[in-house]
Amino acid sequence: MIEIKKSLNEILSKMDGDKEYISEVAHKIKPISYKSLYVNESKCVRCNLCYKECPVNAIEKAKIRKSVKIIDEKCVKCEICAQTCPVGAIYVIDGKAEIKDREIHYVIKEKTIPHRKIRLKNYYIDKDKCVKCGICARYCPTGAIKVEIRKSIEINLDLCMGCGACMEVCPKKCIKVENEIGEVIKTKDIEVNKNLCVGCFVCVEECPVNAIEEEGGKVKIIKDKCILCGKCVKVCPVNAIKMEEKK
Repeated sequence: MIEIKKSLNEILSKMDGDKEYISEVAHKIKPISYKSLYVNESKCVRCNLCYKECPVNAIEKAKIRKSVKIIDEKCVKCEICAQTCPVGAIYVIDGKAEIKDREIHYVIKEKTIPHRKIRLKNYYIDKDKCVKCGICARYCPTGAIKVEIRKSIEINLDLCMGCGACMEVCPKKCIKVENEIGEVIKTKDIEVNKNLCVGCFVCVEECPVNAIEEEGGKVKIIKDKCILCGKCVKVCPVNAIKMEEKK
């Protein structure tokens, strides 16, 4: 965790206008929180699992010379990509800014994310088609592939996790990987207070995965489809939807 503190008086001194009035308004500002997702490009193994699993198409596909990239304007902060990454290359960063004791406090911390299980089902390589270039071995995160350039290739399936990075980067497309990925881990609970819901259905329009539907003039969240992005919580005009971290 990183915490930065800066004197409020120092910041106010650089602003135009009535300092006393601005200071009074500043103390009424509520804490501001935000979430950001970040890809560590040096750790990305080009498996593209996050790209395939993103429910809102907010990730650019990785290529041999380029890691995946999160498209900020599309990302809904559901954290599914971070849960799916087999090597922990996607970080979720929580930030908070607030005014305390005549100081502006800015806190940044990395959120601990649970990871879905990935299991190898089937692996196939066409060794006649393979040119033994070694690119697959370079990106294999477990060292399951050993290549002697232009001469031989050996795969230890006991070490293979089934991420499919080798299949994605193979220039000859001679590797096929089948895997199983565990369910998305629900780290939050979401509920609708139907006594507060006024049936405006703004949340229905905002939900990126159509997980909210009308029921008797109110709204109902289809929890099996919900990705817990929180967009409905933010747009609800009467605070009828609550989402909390599971304890």
